[in-house]
Amino acid sequence: MLEAVKANLRISGTALDADIQGDIDAALKDLARVGIDVTDQSQPLIIKAVKLYCRWQQDYMGKAEQYCKAYTGLMQALSLAGDYIAIQ
Repeated sequence: MLEAVKANLRISGTALDADIQGDIDAALKDLARVGIDVTDQSQPLIIKAVKLYCRWQQDYMGKAEQYCKAYTGLMQALSLAGDYIAIQ
């Protein structure tokens, strides 16, 4: 997931790897917090949500608010979709 997110952020070096990985981990925890099953991290919508979260946190192109809204909307949609709800 780290390489996919770095490519999405147009980052090729390794200097920010720890920060980006922290954002990825935070995104997955945030998704899990609202009941979304994140065990299969190859799901395209999970990957998209993580990418949006990371763009928000990195203030990608100065559009953090836009990415925050997009992430929040996708997170809410996933939390209501039966296929993505974690079984307790």
